[in-house]
Amino acid sequence: MQYIQSYYTDIGIKRKSNQDSLALLKADTEYGEVLLAVLCDGMGGYQFGELASKVCVKEFARWFKNEFAALLYNGMDFERVKEDWKRIIEKCNNMLVDYGQQRGINMGSTLTAFLFVDNKYYAVQIGDSRGYVIGDSVKQITRDHSLVASEIEKGIISKEAAKTDNRTNILIECIGVTRSVNMDFYTGEVHSKDSFLLCSDGFWHRIEEEELKRYLSGSNMNDNKQMRMHLNFLVETVKGRGERDNISAIGIVPV
Repeated sequence: MQYIQSYYTDIGIKRKSNQDSLALLKADTEYGEVLLAVLCDGMGGYQFGELASKVCVKEFARWFKNEFAALLYNGMDFERVKEDWKRIIEKCNNMLVDYGQQRGINMGSTLTAFLFVDNKYYAVQIGDSRGYVIGDSVKQITRDHSLVASEIEKGIISKEAAKTDNRTNILIECIGVTRSVNMDFYTGEVHSKDSFLLCSDGFWHRIEEEELKRYLSGSNMNDNKQMRMHLNFLVETVKGRGERDNISAIGIVPV
């Protein structure tokens, strides 16, 4: 399997720095192309949020470059992938907690990572950046680790009420804040011409599902350049609607 893929990231209309970090790494193997996409949204103000997200992205990129090949050729095993990812996340978490405590600051990062191998995806999620699959409909694969999302699940507030809730940025899970961090893992089938989207909350706050279908549908995507143009358009659309956060998105179409 091969992939059309691209990304777009923007500082937005208010922030002084871009605290989002991302990686999109590809390798040719006996299984065809394999792809790792990682998107992290840092928190902690100027400089420290950017550092937090970069630490997480770099550790995942290092794993893909140095460790993943051995795992792949010994037989793809999601349990082993989960063990590796949990180890990486706990390492990043401890590094950031230590760094913050030494300097008297609070810092952290969300994490959304997807690995595409053969006809399957494997994913891990912490925080409120998101992963979607877009086909005949738009499906959010990941679950937000936020106070508002938790209250939606419990039936305390509705999805419509959540859109204007002033607590939307309160996370209940994050890398780098406490010594323990909980993560969700996902796996599923990859179908040709479905598309996948990873994005920060600055992107999804002001985008409608119909717009995701219209501009990111795999059936209408021809190459990497077109994918980047469409992501750029959606980011500019979000900025035009007044989004004040950093805005980042990765688009992937298996072909």
